[in-house]
Amino acid sequence: MANVSSVPGMTKARLWMVLGALMLAVLLASMEISIIATALPTIAGEFNAFESFAWVGTAYVAASAIGTPLLGKLSDLYGRRLVFQATMAMFIVGSLLCGLSQSMNQLIGARVLQGFGGGAIQALAFAILGDILPPRERGRYIGYFTLAFVGAALLGPVIGGFIIDHWTWPWIFYINIPLAGIASVVSYFALDLPFPRRKARIDFTGAALLAVTIGGLMIALEIGGKDGWGKPGVLAMLVGVAVGLVLFVLVERRAVEPMIPLHLFSNRVVLMCVIAGSCAGTIAYGAGQFLPLYFQDSLFVSPTESGLRLLPQMVGVTLGTFGIGRLILLTGRYKSFPVVGSTVAAAGAFAISFITGSTAYVWLIAPMIGLGFGMAAVFTTTSIATQNAVEFRDLGVATATVMFFRMLGGAVGLAAFGTILNATIRRELPARLGITADAAADLIREPSSIAALPAASRDAVAETLASGVGQIYLVSAVVMIIGLIASILMPEEPLRPRAGLSDALEQVTSQA
Repeated sequence: MANVSSVPGMTKARLWMVLGALMLAVLLASMEISIIATALPTIAGEFNAFESFAWVGTAYVAASAIGTPLLGKLSDLYGRRLVFQATMAMFIVGSLLCGLSQSMNQLIGARVLQGFGGGAIQALAFAILGDILPPRERGRYIGYFTLAFVGAALLGPVIGGFIIDHWTWPWIFYINIPLAGIASVVSYFALDLPFPRRKARIDFTGAALLAVTIGGLMIALEIGGKDGWGKPGVLAMLVGVAVGLVLFVLVERRAVEPMIPLHLFSNRVVLMCVIAGSCAGTIAYGAGQFLPLYFQDSLFVSPTESGLRLLPQMVGVTLGTFGIGRLILLTGRYKSFPVVGSTVAAAGAFAISFITGSTAYVWLIAPMIGLGFGMAAVFTTTSIATQNAVEFRDLGVATATVMFFRMLGGAVGLAAFGTILNATIRRELPARLGITADAAADLIREPSSIAALPAASRDAVAETLASGVGQIYLVSAVVMIIGLIASILMPEEPLRPRAGLSDALEQVTSQA
């Protein structure tokens, strides 16, 4: 059977084996960010830990951000297959531990391990595409991955709601185990491809500094949102984060094989893709977690229905993913797509910011389609543009770097948005009901408990939560305007005609 790319041995049948296994893995890893969204009100109520609501998502996204560049760099050095198998193992074990958790703290801890593997799965999948397909042809196939990548984030609440309505929440995690096992086995055989390995030292110091800095930032955001930003402990932690960032940059400048090569940011394509992607990640992984909460706790719909109400975003993702992928293939151009996508996403987020406790669902359909389209446009284009702009030796780490900043945008967004929501509850609910801030926080339980409150308290909670979610989307609109500016400033380079791995193998052969 003839090859479908310039990589030796990559027949059409083998290509679809690779695509199938990787898409399933990306689907599962991406869905873990959102499948829990419709379950979190129930889990937080069961563990009596609503103020830790956002941390279940933040732990996964922050760990993904930390693991993505490290494992992306390891894949450049030791080959994609070995590292991909390791990430799948971490994801499977983390999923098992999540399902077995008996407290919110245990669940958050298990999500760290699950996220460390899950984030790298997504980055490695896009890097493998860069290995086996040329950039222009990649537009045809990367659409499937973006659909799995972003679409899973929107289908997750539907599946999560169905599981909560018909089973128990641990099954949200247990379903990953057999499916991820299948993807791991198939990819093990399908990814047995020639790979030019090189020997190098691993930047463990940089990895440790990155983990400490991101972890400190997440904790500072959490504590500052609860106790106030002027507290000595919070200020000390923020200073520590700043020092950690400076030390990380100094270490990366001297490292032989840095975790995040700083020279990548001298490439304006990569730099603008990082900024645009992190802004889109703020909405996809951050703000996207809070609409199911609004549907359940303000409009009192079931978990399944709250997930189904997000389907307009899936329509937008599908339109953006396949439409833009095909246009890149046909035209060989990409610059205009993130510009349009960022504009549409900002407009959609701004429209959603006006929600109240009684907003008719029909008014949210068009904005959600716009959000989905915008996220797909930015994610698809920044992946292709970044891989096209770097040499093969940096393909894995460049892809992982863009993914890292997407995840980081989502992690910071989740923590910041959780702070906004908690602050709104502690400020507005006491004003509406004449109670203390602590008493106001105690009113936020699982949706059925909120619905059972006396009418005045129930309506006050519904309006307060709607106000908080509205503020989250207003901030998201501003963030997407920043992404729009980055998209406008992004240079456009001609798309290369050959796959990255074929060029690398040819260089190795010529040097032998």
